[in-house]
Amino acid sequence: MKRRFLIAPCPAKSCSSFPSILFGIIPLAAFFLLLLRPALLLAGTTVLTPVTLQLKWKHQFQFAGYYAAVEKGYYRDAGLMVTLREAAQGSDPVDAVLNGEAQFGVGGSSLVLMRAEGKPVVALAAILQHSPLGILSLNANNIKNVHDLAGKRVMLEPMPAEVMALFRAEAVPDDAIRVVPHEFSLEKLLNGEVDAASVYSTTEPYQLEKRRIAYSIIYPERSGIDFYGDTLFTRQEVVQKQPEVVRQFRDASLRGWKYALEHQDEMIDLILKRYNTGRLTRGQLAYEAGELQKLIRPDLVEVGYMNPGRWQHIADTYSQLGIIPASKPFPLESFLHAGEQPRLPDWLYGALGGAMVIIIAVSVVAIRFHYLNAALNDQMQLRDKAEAKLRKLSAAIIQSPVSIVITDTTGAIEYVNPKFCELTGYTAEEVAGQNPRILRGSILPPEFYDDLWRTILAGGLWHGEFLNKKKNEELFWEHATIAPIWDTQGELTNFIAIKEDITERKMLQEKLNHMAHHDELTGLPNRALFFDRIGQALAHAKRNQTGFALLFVDLDGFKTINDTYGHDSGDALLRETARRLSGCVRDSDTVARMGGDEFAVMLLDVAALGHITQVAEKMLTLLSMPFMFKGLECHVGASIGISIFPQDGDAVDTLMNTADMAMYRVKQGTKNNYAFAS
Repeated sequence: MKRRFLIAPCPAKSCSSFPSILFGIIPLAAFFLLLLRPALLLAGTTVLTPVTLQLKWKHQFQFAGYYAAVEKGYYRDAGLMVTLREAAQGSDPVDAVLNGEAQFGVGGSSLVLMRAEGKPVVALAAILQHSPLGILSLNANNIKNVHDLAGKRVMLEPMPAEVMALFRAEAVPDDAIRVVPHEFSLEKLLNGEVDAASVYSTTEPYQLEKRRIAYSIIYPERSGIDFYGDTLFTRQEVVQKQPEVVRQFRDASLRGWKYALEHQDEMIDLILKRYNTGRLTRGQLAYEAGELQKLIRPDLVEVGYMNPGRWQHIADTYSQLGIIPASKPFPLESFLHAGEQPRLPDWLYGALGGAMVIIIAVSVVAIRFHYLNAALNDQMQLRDKAEAKLRKLSAAIIQSPVSIVITDTTGAIEYVNPKFCELTGYTAEEVAGQNPRILRGSILPPEFYDDLWRTILAGGLWHGEFLNKKKNEELFWEHATIAPIWDTQGELTNFIAIKEDITERKMLQEKLNHMAHHDELTGLPNRALFFDRIGQALAHAKRNQTGFALLFVDLDGFKTINDTYGHDSGDALLRETARRLSGCVRDSDTVARMGGDEFAVMLLDVAALGHITQVAEKMLTLLSMPFMFKGLECHVGASIGISIFPQDGDAVDTLMNTADMAMYRVKQGTKNNYAFAS
């Protein structure tokens, strides 16, 4: 913080001592100049310090900032001679830095794990504000969320920390998937040898998009695992012994990154000319550059920005998921580099002699007008503290892993954070002044919104779920917390909404609910759901004085086929039976599998026996047709028992029992027929 001085006349006593103090300072300044003289004479001589940067992969745009720092002379200007060391397959940048092969490296959020294990790594700058790591699958494989990976073949590097965190966060056991060693190619995925693969979103999808192959990526970020990506780091020993080298290297590297992002075409030309060991095409590099821009976010934060709170959150997440011990606090302070230290530019040494004259003059003035205005200093300190708090709050909102929307009192949007834009596809400019209803994906009853407004206008928090719509018309679920904002006079000024994407959670709930009420083999409603629907049908029929019928269907000859040809053939026959039975009824009717080779059918709103008879005969006809399985022709029949409400009973149990008894009469007789309970 700069100190400011109010000029005021000094007391007579102070002025009387001025000559003696001045005679003390001038010799001191002269002595200081003598000490600096060798440095001034040597300022024009540059001795380059050799250092090595260990990259985490082959040369590509992922490291363009370092290429720029080399080619533009930023490292040389900083007194460094930098060697960029390409990674070998299976190598680890952390090992190279810790064993002294390199002074610096490019790592990821797994640096937190290394530090928690006691390895002295120090993070210098987070180049990627979000990780590009994800699990990619072809749309044809129908893998929509991490739970769909259970039992699947997934090509992974030795379990990446973020993927491990993703599985733990979603309660997926590490051994639930079949891990296939990564070959750093998508050929096995395209050939069907694996079902999914870990990828960098900045590179691998390019080949699929070029070939117009539909794919999807599961990002850990969607499960709350929003970690930093590529991070520049060093080891503690280098920080302690060569602090100036560390600072110079970090500053020059970030300067290189700023240049690379502003001159992407130039950097692509440079990579193709000097660094293209992987034989990448211009199209690949351009795609990578565009995707990296989204992860670096130079439009929102300074390149290399690190939020200590976010690093602590990463460590806390690993701890909560049991990946690092929870008993030992994470050494955040020693893990993060202290940051920039003030320094004089090289060109300033030449002017240092003249500056000392100014320093002496200022010292003389300062002695004469020597006291500070304490009140002004206090105000400035308070202001600086307030500004620091605002900067922290701003960074927290900008980098929040959830959407944040601030509106005025009418609901007009005044601010949205980057996560909102990323999720919805809208830019901040597009939604400014709009009402959040532009996202509405479903019609909700008026009382829903009445409750919302009543709660927040009363000063309370409102919680609820919305089915919203992105700019591209894709629907998604959000859980929102909305609260009012009041000024110091108690006036309502704004509303703030904090919204979390819960689409995958809702899909999982829907899937679990479907599994709980449907037969896994056939997809038909199971016994529990069938009984529930009968109860509803009974209430409806009594209320409207209508009738409905229950049909119990038991296959004839199924056991013989199952025992003769195996369970695969039996399962195929049951699936085909379900399909044929479903084709005999209306959408309003229900076909269910009760277990084994038993099925049940409910026909709603039947007014005549003729309709029931027609359905039963159609079922017998379709089920008597041959079933084909792997070239084999199989034949079964069916015994059907029928009960009707209200003549055969007015309770669920009664109707079920009478239909069951009618079915057994057919079974004990001619089979392949139907019979009414009465």
